[in-house]
Amino acid sequence: MKSVVSSSGDIMTKLVHLLLLTILTAIAVNAQNPTGPGSKRPRTPEDYQAGTLKELAAKHSIVESRGNKLETMVVDPDISPTRVRATYAQLTRRIVESKAELIRQWARLYAGAPETYKPYEVEVLFTENGNKYWLTFTKKTLDSFWDSDKWNKPVDLFLIRMGAVKIGGGWEPVFLVESFQKPK
Repeated sequence: MKSVVSSSGDIMTKLVHLLLLTILTAIAVNAQNPTGPGSKRPRTPEDYQAGTLKELAAKHSIVESRGNKLETMVVDPDISPTRVRATYAQLTRRIVESKAELIRQWARLYAGAPETYKPYEVEVLFTENGNKYWLTFTKKTLDSFWDSDKWNKPVDLFLIRMGAVKIGGGWEPVFLVESFQKPK
C-alpha cells in the first residue's frame, strides 16, 4: 500500500515541477517581447478613408479626448486618417502656437516617435465646398506641393486629425497633411 502512495506522490511532484516549468517558460518568452510602442509601418493610401474636411472637423471623440484644464485644446487619440479633396486658397502662415502645442501634446501622449511631428510648422489655407480650413504641412511636403502643378487645382490630401484648439470664440481643428496626389 505504501508504494501506491509513494507513486502518487511522485506523480504529484512531477506535475508540480511541470507546471512550474511551464510558468517559468511563459515568463521568459514574454520578457523578450519589447515594452512600449512597437514599430509602426508608414501609412499607405489604402489606410485613408474618403471623407470631407467638414465631416472630419465635426468629428469629436469626447469620451476618449483629453482636454487641458483651461479648456483651450482637445487632444484626440483617434487620428482618423482621411483622404479629402480641396483647393489651395492662396494663403500660408507659420503655425499658430496653440496648434503647435496641441501637436506636441498629442505626440507626447500617443506617438511612438514624437520627433516625427516636430517638422509640422506651416499652415496652408484650403477650401472645400466654399468652407476654409487651415491645414498643417511639413516644409518638405509643402515644397513638393509647390513643385507640383497641383497648387492651383483641386488635390487629394492625405491627412490626420490631432484634435482642436480654441481660437477666439470657437474651436479650430488641427489637421496634419501627410501627403497629396492628383485626384483620380
